[in-house]
This record gives sequence, C-alpha cells and structure tokens, in this order.
Amino acid sequence: MAKPPTATPPTPSPQVPEDDAPSWRAALPFIIAGVVVLVVVIGVLISNAVRPAESRMSDDALVQHAINDYYTARNEADFGKFAAVNCAAVRNAEGFPAEDTFVTDNRKSMADNGQIMIPEITDLTVDGDRATARVHWHFEKSADKKNVVGTTVVREDGKWKVCTQ
Repeated sequence: MAKPPTATPPTPSPQVPEDDAPSWRAALPFIIAGVVVLVVVIGVLISNAVRPAESRMSDDALVQHAINDYYTARNEADFGKFAAVNCAAVRNAEGFPAEDTFVTDNRKSMADNGQIMIPEITDLTVDGDRATARVHWHFEKSADKKNVVGTTVVREDGKWKVCTQ
C-alpha cells in the first residue's frame, strides 16, 4: 500500500525583532564622513578669508597685474598709480615725467588715440625678483597699428614694479 504523500512542514519565517528601527551605530561611518567634509570646507573658507587674494596668486599673475596696472594708470591719467607701479630706478631717472606733464600728455593721447588696449602678454619669464615679458598693445582708435614692447618687471619691497625705461 502506498503511503499518502506527506506535506512538508512550512519553513519558519525569520524572527523579526519588534523594534525594527536601524541602530545609530549603522549610520556612524556616514556621520564621521560628514563631519570630516564639514571641517575641510570650514578650513578652506577660513584660509581664503585670512589670506588675501594677492598672496594666493602666482608670480606670473602678479607680474601681469603690474603690467596691467601700468597701462591702466596711463589710461586713467592717474599719476599716483603710475608712479607707484614704476620701479625706483625709473622714478628717480632723468626724464620721468612730472605729474602735470604726465596728466596733460596722457589726456591728450586719450583724446587723440583712445585707450591703450593690451590684447596679450607673451613670453613671460620670472627669474627670482626679475621678470621679462612682451606686451602687445595698440590704441583703441588704431587697432591695426600693433605694438610689441619688451618689458622688465622687478620685485621691490615685495611688490612687482614695471622697470622699463
């Protein structure tokens, strides 16, 4: 006589604890990572706030700024800025313009030619406290008459100054 098929007993379901909320310990690595990221971001922000932008710039960028300031002073007929961006050797040399001469000459040049435009600065080389570059410039009203001038820039008292006579 054949035995009747026996039913397989049901598999017991795993016991789920009553409190199914994940433990805070499972989130601990994410909390630590979040705190580390927050500390790094705060450190970067404090560093940027404490160190001025100029001190974070490379020497190449500072030299370019000095050259730009030189031509900006001429465009604005700002003798104070012009004198400040020239090195001591140029300021003390015979032929350095007096303020009234500088202002008169640059205002006339602006009226006749427009602003000095600098499309590019090339061949920039910094060697310690001395740099050289080729400044490509033209007047606003005569863009077809391009000029290229070799420019020397030196660091005096921690600031880059144009020193081309």
